[in-house]
Amino acid sequence: MPASVQTEDQTANYRKDPLHLDISNQSLDPSLKAAVNVVTGSAGQEWRAALLNSNTLVSIRDVKQSSPNYKLQNPRKYDFSRYVLPVSESEIKDQGRLRVRFENELGSPASSIDSAVSLGTTLAPTSPSPSDNDGKSPTDIAGDSSPHKQFLRKLLDEFQTVKSFKSNPGIPKGELKGLDGDAIDQLENRLSIDDQDTPDSWIPRSSELRRLTGKHPLNAEPDLSRLYDAGMITPTKLHFVRNHGAVPQLHWETHTVLMYADPPDLITKPREWTMDELTSGEFKIVEFPVTIGCDGNRRREVNMVRRTVGFNWTASGVSTAVWRGVPLRDVLLACGLKEPPEDEIWYVNFEGADEPSIMGRYATSIPLAHAMDPTNDVILAFGMNGRVLHPDHGYPLRVVIPGYVGGRQIKWLRRIWVTKEPNKSFYHIWDNKVVPSFIDSKSHPLAKAFFGDESTACWEQIMQSIICKPAHEENIDIPDDAALQETYTVKGFAFNGGGNRIERVELSLDGGRTWRWCFRRFLDAPMRHRSKFWAWLFWSCEVTLQELVDAFEIIVRAQDNKKMYQPERITWTLTGMMNNSWYRVRPSVTLDPATGGRVVRFQHPVAPLDEDGGWMTSPEPAVHHDSDARTAALPQFSLEEIAQHNKLDDAWIVLDKKVYDVTSVFSWHPGGPRAILLYAGKASIAPSIEYKNIHDNFAHGKRDECLVGTLTPEGISAMEQDAERAAKELEALKAARHGLALQPDVFIAATLVRRTTVSADSRLYTFALPRRADGSPGRLGLPAGQHVQVALHFQDRAVLRSYTPVRPVLPAEEDGTVDLLVKTYRPQAQVDGSAGESDSDAVFNPGGTVSNCLDCMQEGEEIDIRGPCGGIVYRGRGEFEIDGTRRHFDKVNMIAGGSGLTPHWQLIHAVLSDPRDTTLISLIDCNKTFDDIWMRETLETYAAQYPARFKLWHVLASPPEDWQYSCGRLTKSIMETHLYPSAPSVGTFLCGPTGLIEDVALPALAEMGFVKESSVFEF
Repeated sequence: MPASVQTEDQTANYRKDPLHLDISNQSLDPSLKAAVNVVTGSAGQEWRAALLNSNTLVSIRDVKQSSPNYKLQNPRKYDFSRYVLPVSESEIKDQGRLRVRFENELGSPASSIDSAVSLGTTLAPTSPSPSDNDGKSPTDIAGDSSPHKQFLRKLLDEFQTVKSFKSNPGIPKGELKGLDGDAIDQLENRLSIDDQDTPDSWIPRSSELRRLTGKHPLNAEPDLSRLYDAGMITPTKLHFVRNHGAVPQLHWETHTVLMYADPPDLITKPREWTMDELTSGEFKIVEFPVTIGCDGNRRREVNMVRRTVGFNWTASGVSTAVWRGVPLRDVLLACGLKEPPEDEIWYVNFEGADEPSIMGRYATSIPLAHAMDPTNDVILAFGMNGRVLHPDHGYPLRVVIPGYVGGRQIKWLRRIWVTKEPNKSFYHIWDNKVVPSFIDSKSHPLAKAFFGDESTACWEQIMQSIICKPAHEENIDIPDDAALQETYTVKGFAFNGGGNRIERVELSLDGGRTWRWCFRRFLDAPMRHRSKFWAWLFWSCEVTLQELVDAFEIIVRAQDNKKMYQPERITWTLTGMMNNSWYRVRPSVTLDPATGGRVVRFQHPVAPLDEDGGWMTSPEPAVHHDSDARTAALPQFSLEEIAQHNKLDDAWIVLDKKVYDVTSVFSWHPGGPRAILLYAGKASIAPSIEYKNIHDNFAHGKRDECLVGTLTPEGISAMEQDAERAAKELEALKAARHGLALQPDVFIAATLVRRTTVSADSRLYTFALPRRADGSPGRLGLPAGQHVQVALHFQDRAVLRSYTPVRPVLPAEEDGTVDLLVKTYRPQAQVDGSAGESDSDAVFNPGGTVSNCLDCMQEGEEIDIRGPCGGIVYRGRGEFEIDGTRRHFDKVNMIAGGSGLTPHWQLIHAVLSDPRDTTLISLIDCNKTFDDIWMRETLETYAAQYPARFKLWHVLASPPEDWQYSCGRLTKSIMETHLYPSAPSVGTFLCGPTGLIEDVALPALAEMGFVKESSVFEF
């Protein structure tokens, strides 16, 4: 029996309780379970197996009611992360085809459009103390005004600070915090619009993070100056992010990490640990600051020398957080780890729960001896900056290996195992490696040998120093010559690997011939185990503006305890990793055209993202296979033509004004199709930016095989103009909405505080908006006529629906809450009697995805909203703004169908609440039954109270016996009787189901003289 067909008994169940779906716990073939990621042995997960059972059907209600909202139960464990339904909307809607599809795809993981995207490989306070120096105390020296004496005082203070360091015991500072205190400073609470069509839709991310590889997966860094200004402990929301695929949707309450050995006899008591077992007190918990940097930090500088296979990190792919966890050593010993023989090297392997690509999970290994040395502080971390881990940083568990590169510090830990050989996974072999410069591609005859050897692996972090101030493109005015003697403080940070302290930071203004001392500033208690320094330091050096003006470059370098300095120049390698050459900022003097005064402009080596700027120049562009002659001979395509190719079996994208048919790429693309499908058929410059950042010469060749044409000049111009216009409009709208809860480019969480039953299938939901910074209630600020976009988060992306709030409409109604009136389209069996079908052949209708989720929500649960959305705005007193055009109507007709009443209600309420608004309104409200009429009493009260200003007429398909209005369907006759006739001052607005609007209202209105988009408009 097909999956979309029910048995007769199941159809009977619908008649008894349309909200109940019979789901039997059927057994599945193990390979089929693996293909669909069936969670076995978990309470409430029977629906997952039922999805593939031809005798059962599943509704979104079944999934929602079977999936606990752990955040509601234990908010401290989840911070601002959103609840995610562990299913995709398409799985519910496509149950009739689901089983066949998965059976066909078993053993072909590359064909799934839900494969996660992989960009993963780099095929991819001082403590001054008295000093007896020269017989003087610091106080005596301070009284001496000579520059040398002042320098000496500061130098002695610094030396004394370092001498005074005591080992940080790593004692945690209290319990992990909830969403109080500094939560807003540390965490982002809003969702980016860029993430809503990705599996990461549920993760709040700061707009201050610059996305280096497009929308998904997230690889991002903060502005360098902003990173420095944030302080020595980086706020979680500004911490750089390196993700190879979608972030796993994990729960503290159900997540486990498995520990074992291969071969098994290396560990005597293998065990699967829960989060509570690891953190409840059996193991010592430690907490200390650690700087983690991406291996590819500063890669964009290397790419300016010659293109590598990695994307463009600048110097801010590094951050410092306070990490809390349990020593890995202690947990391994609790599992009965044996002592390795003296002549053997064992390894500890880590694997995350993320699935970056068809190449397998992200995994790596480090020497076991390093993990077992207690002074190396390798921990299983579950806390970050006083709270649970952020999802982007490994929630609920990750390994932190202080002093190591970021690529070894696996997030979302699911497996830890001990072996006698290094890890053999794809990512361990081909990622986080530095091979000799003569290996210029992965296809080089010697590439496999070098990548396969552990000697090329990146282990300990490399010594690094960076200039943050002056910032890139910072300008300093020099009004006169006297200003040249003013002091400027150059600032930055420095860090090292292996726990080695930065002993010295130096600045040069003459090309490295002479060097100046930079004063170091350390974190409180930066030292562990009497000698280990896991976190960066900040440094500063005072210079005069005259010296900056005279300098060709400002150069910084660091020295470690072995008296080794950073290298002067970049050494190019294929992966572009571990670049720690001198960091150089170049000043230049220009004249301000407005004042005529001098201005010093500073440029860093490279600008962030794909922006032009920076003093380094790009290498010569690579010669691609397509010649100019071939390109000129290709056909041109308009944006409208390209928009038709947006499917899995027919996908075109635009890259640098050229059109590519990338359908064939889906079968082999390392990250699966999703990254490409995001842009298929769309007029966007985003894929061009993303492509440049992450692809190598092999990809260029494969790309060129897909070239089918070019974009028309009109299309190019339209894309450029549209992008510029949209950016300006967005910035203006954001500025106008400053201080309001609802924002156009981010989703905010709204909490359900009350649900009121309006009818058998309709509910009035009241949601609380986030409070303002001063604690006062949030304000929606939604213009009349517009709606909000609601997001609920599913396994593969956010499901978005638009709703028009029925309150607040007026500013006086703002009280920190918003009301949504929603009809629940319940799951049901549908029988087409005209086809002679029996009840046993009923077809499953899953109902409304969002409306059923809302109907199953508990008080305290959240939705996400953004806005304003929609092209119609009522400005008051007959003034409308429709798709950017101002229009005035003295009389307004409205045709509403069912739940389409809500935008009309906003206009009615706004007009009739203003005694100075003389706009006349006539509403025809169409519904099936009497109980379906929303806000009937309120509308009839308005009609009775303002008979000259508001006319109301109902149309019911199935009216009661004493019905005084129209019966049946809407007709042209009804419209001619009850609507204002066509005239320049009459506008008509429509909202309702397609059958009502497209099949009835629009044709009749056209016959009545109304013109679409001129005097007829749809919400």
